[in-house]
Amino acid sequence: MRRTYTILGMWFYCLSPFSFPSAVPSAPPQLSIASTSPTDIRLMWHPLSSQYSRGAVTRYRIEYSTLDQVDSVFSVEVGGNETQFTLRELQPNQAYRLRIAAGTGVGFGVPSEWVQHRTLNVTRLLIFAPTELKVRARANTFNVTWHPSPNHTLVSGYKISCQEVEAEDSANGERTTQTHTIRLRKKARYHLLTGLVSDRQYEVRVWAFNKQIEGAAAVWKGRTDKAPGRTPSPPMRPPPLRPSSIQATANSSTSIWLLRCSPAGTTNASLVSYHTSIGQEILIDSLKPFTRYELAVQSNGMDVVGPFSLTMEESTLSDRPSTPPEDLQLSALDSSSVLVSWRPPLEPNGIIVNYRILYSGNLSQPEHLWKNLSQEGVITSVEIQGLSSGTHYFFKLGASTEVGPGPYSPVKDVHTLLQPYELDIHAVTGIIVGVCLGLICILLCMCLSFRNSKSRYGNTTYCIYDNYQLV
Repeated sequence: MRRTYTILGMWFYCLSPFSFPSAVPSAPPQLSIASTSPTDIRLMWHPLSSQYSRGAVTRYRIEYSTLDQVDSVFSVEVGGNETQFTLRELQPNQAYRLRIAAGTGVGFGVPSEWVQHRTLNVTRLLIFAPTELKVRARANTFNVTWHPSPNHTLVSGYKISCQEVEAEDSANGERTTQTHTIRLRKKARYHLLTGLVSDRQYEVRVWAFNKQIEGAAAVWKGRTDKAPGRTPSPPMRPPPLRPSSIQATANSSTSIWLLRCSPAGTTNASLVSYHTSIGQEILIDSLKPFTRYELAVQSNGMDVVGPFSLTMEESTLSDRPSTPPEDLQLSALDSSSVLVSWRPPLEPNGIIVNYRILYSGNLSQPEHLWKNLSQEGVITSVEIQGLSSGTHYFFKLGASTEVGPGPYSPVKDVHTLLQPYELDIHAVTGIIVGVCLGLICILLCMCLSFRNSKSRYGNTTYCIYDNYQLV
C-alpha cells in the first residue's frame, strides 16, 4: 500500500513492509547523474521497493568507463543504505557511460542500461547542473524535484525536458523521440510531467540558464510504471478536491505556521495528509525576515493528483538588520564640521526606525566612550558640528528596526580642516597707535636732548692766552 503526502510541492512516500524470500533483485535502481565540477560525477538513485528487491539490498555496484575505451570498465561498490555516490578524479570534458546494479546476500541483479554523461569543461564558464535530481515515476506522470545549482547566483531560471527513449533492435543503441522543453522560474524546485505513456523508457533533463549561456544538465533515465490491470478492477477514486480554508500565520522572522485545511465538501480525511505533521498544521522555516510569501496546498489521493488550492500570502516578522548601512561617506566641510551620508542596509529585515552614528578622535577608545548621535530612519545624511580643527576623527554607522540594532559599518576616518588665521582690526589698530605714540615720544626725547646740548655750548666762556697774558 502506498500513499502520497504533499504540501507546497513537497512529497514523500510511505512504503508498507512486505517480506519475500531472498533472491537477486528483479530490476535495477533508476539512476540520476549530475556533475558539480570538471572532475566529478555524482550518481543518485532511489531504493528499490520490496516488490523488486526480493530481499534486503546490502550493496550497490556502480560500473563506468569512457566512451573511447568501453573495454576498460571500472566498478565500485557502496553499502545498501546509500542513495548517492560521487566519482572523483575523472577527466574533464570526457564522455563517460555509467550503470548501477543492486545486490542482496544472494548476488547482484540485472544492471541498469548504460547512461552517457560528459564531465564539465574546465576552460569553459558554465552554470553547474542542479543537484539532488529525483524523479518519482507513476503510470502517466513524473514528479521531478531538484536542488539549486551550486553557482545559483548566475541562474535566471530552469528548463526541464522529457523525451521517450525507444530501444532499437540493432546494436546502435537507442532512438529518442521528439523532446519537449519547459521553461521554469528561478525559484522552481519541482515540476509535474503529465501525459506520459505507461511502461515506457524516458529521459528527463533539468538545467539552469541565464541570458548568456545554458548550464550543464542533470539527467535521469527510467520507466513509467505499468498501468494497473483491469482485473480485478479497483474502484474509481475521484481526484481530491481543492483545499480550502487555508490559514497562515507568521511565527517568527524566518518561519510561518501553515494550518491544515480540508478539501471543501468532503469529510474523508484519508484523502489529505500533510508532511511530518500529526496535527493540522506545519511550520515552514528557513525563510527570509520581513518578506511576503505565497502559499498553496495540494491534496493527493491514491495515485491521483489533486489541484492546488488558491494562493494566499503571508509575511514573516521583522528582525534586526543583517547588514550595516551601505556606502558610508565622510566630507570635511570646515574646521569644525563634517558631512556624513549613507544608503540604507542591503538587508534591513524590517522598517528602519533610526540610525546611530558613533564618532571619536581616538580609535582605541572603548565604544561606549564614543560620541553617539541618533537620526530618524528616513534620513540618509547629517552634518556633525562642534568638532576640533585639524583633528583626525573616526566614524561608524548602524541601523535599527523595531526589533533591535544591527551591525555597525566598518570604521572610516576624516580630517577636519585647519582653522584659517583672521586679523583682529581693533588689535591691529591698537598696535599701530602704540607704535606711533612710541615713535613720537622717541622724536620728542631726541629733540629735547639736542636743544639742551646746544644751550650748554652757547653759554661757555673762552679764555685766550697770548704770551702768558690774559686777553
